[in-house]
Parts: sequence; structure tokens; C-alpha cells
Amino acid sequence: AAHFNIMNTSTMARFAGIIIVVAALSISPSAAFTSSSSCRRCVVKTNARASSISVATAALPKLDQDTISAIENAKQQINQAISTTDKGRSNLSSTQRSQIASQLAHLESLCPLSEPARNPLMEGPWIVLYTDAPPPSNGQLGPFKGVAKQVIDLQKGTYKNELYVGGSGTDEDENAWLGAVLEATWKEWDGVYLDNDKDDASVTTLATATSSSDSSNNNIDHGATTWRVDFVSLTLSIFQLPIFTQKFKEGTARTWKMTYLDGDTRIVRAGKTGRGEDDWIFYMRRGVIE
Repeated sequence: AAHFNIMNTSTMARFAGIIIVVAALSISPSAAFTSSSSCRRCVVKTNARASSISVATAALPKLDQDTISAIENAKQQINQAISTTDKGRSNLSSTQRSQIASQLAHLESLCPLSEPARNPLMEGPWIVLYTDAPPPSNGQLGPFKGVAKQVIDLQKGTYKNELYVGGSGTDEDENAWLGAVLEATWKEWDGVYLDNDKDDASVTTLATATSSSDSSNNNIDHGATTWRVDFVSLTLSIFQLPIFTQKFKEGTARTWKMTYLDGDTRIVRAGKTGRGEDDWIFYMRRGVIE
């Protein structure tokens, strides 16, 4: 999920070492780690997803048929273009990356919401289908590839970035042998850039977003589209057992700009500072709701 790459070099090395040791030992999942309630969980998920559809419909404005067709066509083109990219992890040419970026930008231009960051559709799980971000934000931890997921709780003002390897189920997140979960909080971004020191897990300081002469910045409602996200902790688990947790320094933060949102699709441009040049793009579908 977005910004797992907040981890510094020593943390990444420790994670990789643990994973390699486990792989070398050829550990297999024990029945003790397999929930006997998995079938019941599927029923709950199905019912919850059905109820989420009505919520999604209520949260979207009424669209004309031309707009609906344009959005559907844009999604089809994106899904076709990314189908062979392994969620963006393949060695794509610059031309391929550029083509996908153009298609995503087109869908962003069709966003049906003026304030996506405040819309109830943000709630719940989202599965990353494509990103141009490096590991582990792209769902890869060391040599192991899995699925990246975001889970948002609007009421609590929290979210989780989750990574699962070897999982099952629709979202490939059930009974995974390897998992990493980054817990964080969010609030509306005030438009002030975030500047970090050389350690990527460092205290965030504030910098002026625009010069004092640029009074137009005062009229921009940054919170309508963008969150400031503050990292709390990162936990690595093997067979659902937590084995390592890193606490982040207070003030370790990033920005999330929601550039497209509807009932089943979301695009986020996640960056270190809020400046467009350091953004990574994440194209996601809605996940199964528990």
C-alpha cells in the first residue's frame, strides 16, 4: 500500500533478513493458523458488500449517460493496459508507463466528485491494481510479491496500509503466510508542504507551500481532495503472528491526494511533501468488506 517505503534502510534489511530465514526453513502454514470460521466470514463479507452498494449509490451525484459511458470506457482501457503489468511491478518501458499515466489522467478528469476526500465512499478496503511506486508500496517485500491494500476508517480518522503474500480469497488477503501492516491517522491537509530530512522516517517539518505574494493559495480548499497522513507503527507478521513492530517518530507524515473516486474505483496520488513532482500514483478497486 501507499508509502510502505517509509521504512529506512536498516528496517528494510531487518525485514528482508527475517523473510529469507523463514523461506530457507521452508515453513508451511499450520492448521492452527487457519480459521474454522472462514466460510461464515465469506457470508458476512457478501452481505456487507451488498449494503455498501446502496451507500455508494447515495454518495454519488446523478450522472448523465454520456458521462457514465465515458467513465466506463476509461476504466476498460486502463484495466486492459495494466492487465499484463503485474500491478505495475513488471519492467515496463517508458512508453508503456506514459500511456498508462495518460489513461489514468483521463479518468481523473472525469471524477464525479468535487470533494472526494470528504465523501463517505472513501470508507473501507481498497486493493491496489496498479502503481508506479517502488517496493514495498507496490505489494512486494524483498523477493516476495503479494497484494497491497488500504483500509480506511472515516469515523476514527485512521487507516491501514496492508501487504499480504501467499493469501487466498477474492482480495488475496486471507490466511497469508506473510503480512505487513502500517497503521496511521489522517486529517485534512492544510496546503502546507511537508519537508523531511535525509532519514525517510524522520520528524516532519513544515515549509511554506507558496510564496507570501501568492494570495491565490489562500482560496484553495486543499482538504477537499487531500489528506495529511501521519504514520504510527509498522508490524510484520508471519502466519498471522506479529514478530516485529517499528514505531514511527512523531510527525512522520505524507500526503494523499484523492484524484478520482466512485463506488468501485479510486485513484490516489501519494507524495512525500504535497508537491506534484514527488507523487506516486495508485489505481485501486474497492475490496471485499468484512
